Amino acid sequence: MTLKRELSWAFLLPALVVPTLGSLIYFVWIPEGTVGKATYSATKFFTLLYPFLFLKWVGLGGLTRREERKTSWPAWKTVILTGLGSGVAIVVVGLLLMMTPLGAMVRDGAGAVNEKAEGLGFKDHFILFAVFVSVFHSALEEFYWRWFVYSHLREKVGRWAGHVIAAVGFGGHHLVITLQFFPPALAIFLTLCVVVGGFIWTLMYERQGTVVGCWVSHLCVDVLLMVIGFLATIWLGLYLIFDQVLRFIRQYEKEAIIALPY
Repeated sequence: MTLKRELSWAFLLPALVVPTLGSLIYFVWIPEGTVGKATYSATKFFTLLYPFLFLKWVGLGGLTRREERKTSWPAWKTVILTGLGSGVAIVVVGLLLMMTPLGAMVRDGAGAVNEKAEGLGFKDHFILFAVFVSVFHSALEEFYWRWFVYSHLREKVGRWAGHVIAAVGFGGHHLVITLQFFPPALAIFLTLCVVVGGFIWTLMYERQGTVVGCWVSHLCVDVLLMVIGFLATIWLGLYLIFDQVLRFIRQYEKEAIIALPY
């Protein structure tokens, strides 16, 4: 978008910090009950509403329409296909990683993920939560991080520094979340993957002049994450059932041995 007025750091820094700060509250400091749920909702409302406070400064270019420029933008078909192609490529890489020892480490964290989902009330409405994250939350993040945050950073620090800062800011709350479920090394690696994804999506936004392509790509990735989460929950349930069966068999054998006449 072409900015009518440059946003000062006093307004831009909260945009970079609040999502990470919110995740610290609802995932680390006060994760359970009403406060955790309220903070989660408040953080999402902030990411939705905060950019609108400056709408008269920025307009809707790149969101509902593309800005005029001397060279033509890529065709909408190209935008959609690029989004699908990049999203599927990221999904394939993710699936391949799940077949490595990293996948086993992710599955080992299924218990902690399951417990946290119960605490925040997500597990009882997993399908609705998965649809919300895959469709609406991905759109919200593209609106916020690519259209709003990156566009202002580009004007403040230039394109490439803007790409990096926006991607790191995007990864901040993901690091907070992954640290709750996985060893630090794995959490940092997963967050770096998120940062790379954020960098790719700001590049797409820059070259396509719209968030539509990055949203389609992001949607594909979030669908993969929801499928992995669903399968991990099933795997955990089967593991617990199997563990209980083994415990029952061992207890039965122990009692049978004690009951044998000598």
